[in-house]
Amino acid sequence: MVLRYLFVIAIVGLLASCASQPDEPELIIEKQSFHKRLSPTGDKEFAFIVTVQATPRMELDSSKPISRRELKRFAEFERIEDSPSLKLKLEEQAVALLKPALIEADYCNAGHKITDVYWRQRSVQLRGRCL
Repeated sequence: MVLRYLFVIAIVGLLASCASQPDEPELIIEKQSFHKRLSPTGDKEFAFIVTVQATPRMELDSSKPISRRELKRFAEFERIEDSPSLKLKLEEQAVALLKPALIEADYCNAGHKITDVYWRQRSVQLRGRCL
C-alpha cells in the first residue's frame, strides 16, 4: 500500500516537472546557400547562409480572462527574431551544416576557418577562408 502511494507521488511529480518545461521552438531550415570566391590575394573564401522559417507570433485571446498558465507560456514564448539563445542555436546548426556543404561543393579540402558571423532577422551568414 505504501509502495503504491510512493509510486503515485513519483509519477505525479514527474508529470508536473515535464509540464513545467518551456517548449523549445523548433528551428526549421528554410534554405541554405553556399557562395565561393577568390580574394584579391588569391585566397579561397566562402560565405554560407542558413535561413529558418519565421516563428509565428503567439496570440492571446483578449475576449476572455487569461489564465496563469497561458500568461506563463506567453512570457516564455521565444521567436528567432527576438531571442539571442535561438540565434546561437541557429549558429550552431549552421556550423554543423557547413562541413557537408563544403564537401558537396568540393571546396576547402585541406580545412577551413570561419572568420566572420553576420546576423539578419531569420538567418545567419558564416564567412571564412580555406586553409
